[in-house]
Amino acid sequence: MNPWLNQIIPNIEVVWDVGANDGYFTYGCAHAIKRYHNEGYIIAFEPALAQQSGLSIPATLPQYNGINFEFIPLFVGAVSNNSTITLNNAYQARPSLHSKPSLIKVDVEGAEIEVLKGASLLLKNPHHWVVEVHGDHLLEPVLNFFANAKRLVNIHPPKPHWLLGSESRTIKTSWVTTQLD
Repeated sequence: MNPWLNQIIPNIEVVWDVGANDGYFTYGCAHAIKRYHNEGYIIAFEPALAQQSGLSIPATLPQYNGINFEFIPLFVGAVSNNSTITLNNAYQARPSLHSKPSLIKVDVEGAEIEVLKGASLLLKNPHHWVVEVHGDHLLEPVLNFFANAKRLVNIHPPKPHWLLGSESRTIKTSWVTTQLD
């Protein structure tokens, strides 16, 4: 996936990090965006934000000046309520970001379909997606969402880490990325 990310990051101004966890992807993208732009915007969704206190702390470091971070302690799904928000609602609430190309990363441990149900506005070009699909049973439904949005995708099986080898998982995972134009 690194070659794919290297190709799209120079054109990305906004990152929607759904399932931000400890911020590995959040801050990796912030660092990469700083290489190409003086500013950027990252919206990180993490329902366990209270338990991931380290997620928001690095945002104050000087190397991220110019990157606007927003941390949202909600689940992302098909409906908006007290504990959940849809990507459509989050996107509509930020009209200043509508003209900016976005990268949407989804890593939600099996709730991929719920996220996609609430994300029709962002499924369109020029936005790029990377979705970790947890289980073969979810792969076809995820692919159908992109097909219905007329988006071509690639499927990436996990590759062993060069030093640590294959990751041990109880469920098979793969990454789905939108194809480059």
